[in-house]
Amino acid sequence: MNERLENGGSGGSLTHGLLIGLIAGGAIGAAIALALAPRLRAELSQRVRTSAGDVSHAASQSYREASARVAGVVDSVTARGQAVRDEVADAVGRGAREVEQFAVASKTVGPSRRA
Repeated sequence: MNERLENGGSGGSLTHGLLIGLIAGGAIGAAIALALAPRLRAELSQRVRTSAGDVSHAASQSYREASARVAGVVDSVTARGQAVRDEVADAVGRGAREVEQFAVASKTVGPSRRA
């Protein structure tokens, strides 16, 4: 076997063929990568823009929905607060009338009845 390698037999041509195959494969692979790279980059860029648009739309939609829910809660709390305010105002008005009636009644009652 040493004779074949030393004399340039088939072992040397195998190594030489492998080296040429690796170089040719690398060159072909690089050419294909260069040919496809602009299209892949453009496609990737388009996908990123589309995804960003989708995320932006979803975020806007979620914000609008949350704003609507918050507005509904604020309206509900405002209505409840106004109802409580009205009830308190009515209670104060009734209390004031009762105090006034008591004051009028105590003035009309003579001093002999108070004791």
